[in-house]
Amino acid sequence: MSSGADESSVRVALRIRPQLAKEKIEGCHICTYVMPGEPQVILGKDKAFTFDHVFDMNTQQGTIYTHCTEKLIEGCFEGYNATIFAYGQTGSGKTYTMGTGFDVNIGDDEHGIIPRAVHHLFRGIEERRQAATEQSRPVPEFKINTQFLELYNEEVLDLFDTTRDLEARRQRSNIKIHEDANGGIYTVGVTTRTVTSAAEMMQCLKLGALSRTTASTQMNVQSSRSHAIFTIHLCQVRVCSPDNNDNLTDNRLANDSEINEFETLTAKFHFVDLAGSERLKRTGATGDRAKEGISINCGLLALGNVISALGDRSKRSSHVPYRDSKLTRLLQDSLGGNSQTVMIACISPSDRDFMETLNTLKYANRARNIKNKVMVNQDRASQQISALRTEIARLQMELMEYKTGKRVLGEDGMEGINDLVHENSMLQTENNNLRVRVKAMQETIDTQRTRLTQLLSEQASQVLAKAGDGNEEIGNMIQNYIKEIEELRAKLLESEAVNENLRKSLSRASARSSLYGGPGSFSALMPPEKEASDVIEMAKKDLEKLKKMEKKKKKSVVKEELPDNDQERSNEEAEGAWVRKLSFCEMFELPPPVGGQTPRSPTGPLEPRKRLHTLSKDS
Repeated sequence: MSSGADESSVRVALRIRPQLAKEKIEGCHICTYVMPGEPQVILGKDKAFTFDHVFDMNTQQGTIYTHCTEKLIEGCFEGYNATIFAYGQTGSGKTYTMGTGFDVNIGDDEHGIIPRAVHHLFRGIEERRQAATEQSRPVPEFKINTQFLELYNEEVLDLFDTTRDLEARRQRSNIKIHEDANGGIYTVGVTTRTVTSAAEMMQCLKLGALSRTTASTQMNVQSSRSHAIFTIHLCQVRVCSPDNNDNLTDNRLANDSEINEFETLTAKFHFVDLAGSERLKRTGATGDRAKEGISINCGLLALGNVISALGDRSKRSSHVPYRDSKLTRLLQDSLGGNSQTVMIACISPSDRDFMETLNTLKYANRARNIKNKVMVNQDRASQQISALRTEIARLQMELMEYKTGKRVLGEDGMEGINDLVHENSMLQTENNNLRVRVKAMQETIDTQRTRLTQLLSEQASQVLAKAGDGNEEIGNMIQNYIKEIEELRAKLLESEAVNENLRKSLSRASARSSLYGGPGSFSALMPPEKEASDVIEMAKKDLEKLKKMEKKKKKSVVKEELPDNDQERSNEEAEGAWVRKLSFCEMFELPPPVGGQTPRSPTGPLEPRKRLHTLSKDS
């Protein structure tokens, strides 16, 4: 898991509430139009605004939660802070969207963002515990705390305070806003409740919502007169998730299954229900209601100044007025800080609220330019372990590159990339390009073959039609035959080409073996034609030998008819030849030759070995 900072823009969603019955009775017209399939809304005739999400009047609560909040809850499990707040004029549906207003008759389909997020959070906790149990890993530990604050007339009040008297609660309130060393905002003096189930958290939410300050105006029967911030703090301790290729390393700790490294992740989720902007002329507020409206507008004005300072590129380097209001001070993390932030702008579709709607759209459009620096909230030990693990992985990858020869050291001691790696990369690229080209050529060949088959079949059909034997069935049969013939012809050509390549490679191998491998390897790689010619040559030589033997026999017959002296000489020559044959047979343990004469001795014929011994003495 990376703990580095990541740039994340503030996402803005627009929700258009349905027309109220009072507005329909008074004949108010709809002045908003949502472009189909596009997150764009057109106000009036020519004022167009584009946001990340645009929800029309008939959008259900579940759809808004899926697009705006679901990913933020999943991000909290990975240690990311999140904020979602609703902004708009009074009576535009902010409290209904956030789900902080409780009604007895409300159904499950009409639950707002906060109740759905609570159930999603505890469902995710249960799924992670069950998954760890199934995989025989240590079960992660979760701790959830919640806070509920109200910002009324620039005073921070604790909605978990059970004191019913509002004045006494204000006097007792001593909540301070501080900033830690990392720039994070935290509060001191706020009641924090630890919850273990979704039912407990919903009870806390209901208790705080009922303590919230509301009043009636001409624009809203139940108008929120304060800003409400419901905060969930999530802390989890889990086994460090292995990085990529960690299981392939030779790290001893990684290979030891009994040693588990744990990491602690924290996250906080702000659900902000802002009070609606209002004009005293339209609300008809007087006395305390007028003071509340002025305070609300001052806080929203400070929030607008912060959004303008963060969203305007020319003013990013200048001072951001977070301290002008306690609202902006509490939301300092959410705007330009360490948080994934979603703003839901709620507007009215009626033409009588045209100016308020236009101001809200401009307000929300500036918020899209804000860039937050999002990072994982880890404790220092977990951050150090993560950094060391990343460094080990990098060093092991570098060592592997040296072992495989990808990295080399030059003569000057500078490291570089081996030329063979570049060449291999180029060859792989070329190979991929050739594969694509071969595939394209094969498709072209198939197309041409189909076209050729069709042309040949049309020609045959025309010939048959001229002869008067044309028929649709015959034409189809001819086309199938032609197609099969063309396929067989293509296979034949391919086989001949492959055969020719194999013959060439075989001849090159035989020539190379004759140069380097000796006669044994040459005979092993001898082609069949060469072997047959050698057999014929050997047969010719054997035939010539037979002919010579026949001639010798004829000469021996002639010598027997010569005179006595010549006869004696011929007999001695015959005996010498016969002895040589006999010695050859005895040497190789062959049967003695047939038809020869036995050499004489003074005492009579000699035995074979004695004759051979006598001849050796004479020689």
